[in-house]
Amino acid sequence: MTSAPWWEQFFDDEYVRVWGTVSKGGDEEARALWRILGMGEGSRVLDAGCGYGRVSLPLARMGARVLGVDQSAHLLAEAERRRGDLVPERLRYVRHDLRAPLGESGFDAALSLFSSLGYGEEADDAAILGTLAAAVRPGGKVAVDTMHRDVLAARLAREAVPAHRLPDGTLLVEEARFDPVAGRVETTWFWAGPRGSGQKSASVRVYTITELVRLLEGAGLRLEAALHPDTGAPFSPAGPTLGGRVLLVAVC
Repeated sequence: MTSAPWWEQFFDDEYVRVWGTVSKGGDEEARALWRILGMGEGSRVLDAGCGYGRVSLPLARMGARVLGVDQSAHLLAEAERRRGDLVPERLRYVRHDLRAPLGESGFDAALSLFSSLGYGEEADDAAILGTLAAAVRPGGKVAVDTMHRDVLAARLAREAVPAHRLPDGTLLVEEARFDPVAGRVETTWFWAGPRGSGQKSASVRVYTITELVRLLEGAGLRLEAALHPDTGAPFSPAGPTLGGRVLLVAVC
């Protein structure tokens, strides 16, 4: 019998508690995307793989009309809890598998952030990008923020195992290795603290820019720029962009 995909069990309440503390908030990321993608008051934005609203929430507060889509009921429940007084006309959340057509279109921008691609196989990512391409208007933009394979592989080969101390005293340790044959990063997180201990594992396909461009073009998109996601500067695998993340902006 085939086991369930790892992500079906990964994104639960424990994920929200642990990763919601470790990962930085989305305000700065939202401001950078607003500037890079030329958003304005009333821009229609699709946040694909929105999670608990890390970026969709600040974008809506800035004036965009946002649809957040995710497969995880746990994350969407947390996103709804955090929405505050934002009305549905400004921010909506929908549970949907983005490998299937969305049924809505005309968006000014579609976002795939925080390495939301790569959970399954390459065919799954091609289907997701096809959904995003179909959702944006002609001339609209698709932005993909993800890990850059070459830079990440080099960093994992030389860095020590990262550890984080959460505000409640929980210690979180991350063990990651890159499989160069499968092109995947296999990561296990261990934690222990006042609220108990546990572990979670994930397997994410990571791409070179060349491979990502091929996937974008296969979805009918044209690459406009490869950028540093925080600054909007042209991407380079050296210097201040050595963190291993890249933002690809494509046009429909």
